[in-house]
Amino acid sequence: MPHVIRSGAADLEAAWRSLPHGPWRWGTAVARVEGCYLGRDAAVLLVAGVVVEYGRPLHPIMLVSRGPDTTAVHLWAPVPVERTDAVKRLLAQVANELPAFGAGAVVSTNIPHLL
Repeated sequence: MPHVIRSGAADLEAAWRSLPHGPWRWGTAVARVEGCYLGRDAAVLLVAGVVVEYGRPLHPIMLVSRGPDTTAVHLWAPVPVERTDAVKRLLAQVANELPAFGAGAVVSTNIPHLL
């Protein structure tokens, strides 16, 4: 599963309020964030997106979770979505926005070519 883990604990409440919504374009694909949903304890953030690639809409949901020393972005497993290049790019885009909210450098990822 595509993921990005950054050092540092991002302020997810601030991200919930101010995460950029796009749109972003990559070749024939376009994507944007449709909404953000903050967990009760402000330690998790669900980011709902839409990706249109080749005329097909895909609706990934990314889980941003904060640990004591890291912030991780994954696709949310309960919502199955095709892991196309554009879906992975949207996940990377969300991860790239997190330094504005206190996250640090990338510690681990399996999509380094998209960061």
